[in-house]
Amino acid sequence: MPKARRRKDSGFQTAITKSVFLYGNPNKEKLAVLKRIQLSFTALVNQDIKILEQEKSVFLQIVKNDKKDSEMRQLEKSMRPVGMNSAFCQNAFDIAVTHLSNRLNNIRQDLLSEGMDVFAKSKVLFAMAVMGKPQKVMISSLRAIGKTFHNECADIVEKMEEREFTYFMTEFFDRYYSKCMEYKLPVLKNISVPLDSRLMKLEESTSTCMPYVITVTDPENKGKRFSIPINSSAHSLHKIKSHGMAGTVMMQIHNGKLQIGWSYKNIRKQPDTKKYIGVDTGIVDAFFTSDGKGIGTMSDVIQFYHEQVEPAFAELSKLRNKKRAIQHYVRHHQLPDDVRRSLIAKIDGLEHMICTASAPHKKKRHYYNMLNHEIKQSISAYIKELTPNTMTVLEKLDIREFRKSRKINGQFSMFARGKLQQRLMETLNWKGYDFMEVAPDFTSQVCPVCNHLDSENRNHKEFLCTCCGYTEDADYVGAVNIKKRATDVEIMRLCEKYKYNHHLLQNSIKIVYADRFKTYRQVASL
Repeated sequence: MPKARRRKDSGFQTAITKSVFLYGNPNKEKLAVLKRIQLSFTALVNQDIKILEQEKSVFLQIVKNDKKDSEMRQLEKSMRPVGMNSAFCQNAFDIAVTHLSNRLNNIRQDLLSEGMDVFAKSKVLFAMAVMGKPQKVMISSLRAIGKTFHNECADIVEKMEEREFTYFMTEFFDRYYSKCMEYKLPVLKNISVPLDSRLMKLEESTSTCMPYVITVTDPENKGKRFSIPINSSAHSLHKIKSHGMAGTVMMQIHNGKLQIGWSYKNIRKQPDTKKYIGVDTGIVDAFFTSDGKGIGTMSDVIQFYHEQVEPAFAELSKLRNKKRAIQHYVRHHQLPDDVRRSLIAKIDGLEHMICTASAPHKKKRHYYNMLNHEIKQSISAYIKELTPNTMTVLEKLDIREFRKSRKINGQFSMFARGKLQQRLMETLNWKGYDFMEVAPDFTSQVCPVCNHLDSENRNHKEFLCTCCGYTEDADYVGAVNIKKRATDVEIMRLCEKYKYNHHLLQNSIKIVYADRFKTYRQVASL
């Protein structure tokens, strides 16, 4: 299994993409055609992925996700099935290239995090290394680009002796093929079909009660078109009229209904910020600010999950295990007919109980509702007291890095704490408030007074420095340290330098705090 990818840093987006969905109820004949189109598109994308993976002549273009390259377009034309619409095939080809490019980029970033800086730092150099290009070709190709970054990469390769270059290439290939086994070739299922102006026409309805009608071209039957009335919510219809209908939409069949999605962009001006406020996202306090304010709490939500949702699904799991045990017993033993019939009837009874068990799912839905309500209340309370010139500083949550017990992992799940922070960032961006994320390492363990870093400083909600004796709420200390990190140039540089090596980053931060603590002791002794 491939390792989970760390998410990218989040920051204020000046262009926010939003989606609007329209729905239609096609008759059986049109529904069958739409299903066939979706299945054909999915099969075509998977076919293109397999062909492109073997086509080494365009490997560099795939790594760069350069779909408009002339060589790529020529290859796409040669791959088109006979009798298939050209626009339909182009869209499938573009999606296949994007998925392959993402896979290769994940492999490249993993190699970069493992110390293969030489050939993984640049996409161009990475592609040439995989293609097995000689050292001189790599240098000349990088210098031909003319950019400072590529010239620096060329200098590194040029300084290598032939034996050193061969050694690094051998190690690179070993690691690359190992990563290729982790990141398997993408196999897509029932993906959304992009329909541009060559494949569809979306216009206001004049002959039906629905507000819009979409006319779709069947890509496998040239000239054949059919229309389907579509509707949406009042809010979505207002957005369509405000922004104008997009030139390309995404079509998908979901539960026997036609779903049409299109995106529009809202432009936001990044505000000028004059002050910072650190926010620690937690469970006991949903938000704790560097101003000393605690906002909201997730305790009741998490308690409901552990006391109601988990036991309900545990009972459901027991029924499944019991059914499997009886099935295994019947399958591997010679039993009299009456005993076999009795056990099969028991299996059927257990299956009926599993299928009709509604309590666990009701409790889970209630948990989701509680969580969303608390998130909404907490965010509203925080933003209510926020001024436009304030920069909100958050720690970059990467829950997969936590090594805690099963119960604590449940409390720090991405669905609770992570969703809370993600929703906060989205709301801040939408309402025009600036924000940034900083490295979270040791923000809850370092003393904001003397810079003494010790895991013993924190004990649940209490912070007590083992050196200077400073004591305060642990979440407040975390928020203060998060705020400080936004303007800490030394640590920010370390974060950029060891962006792909978390272990070295943590060691470097420890050294920084050790030096600052030493300076504090020297000043205090005067």
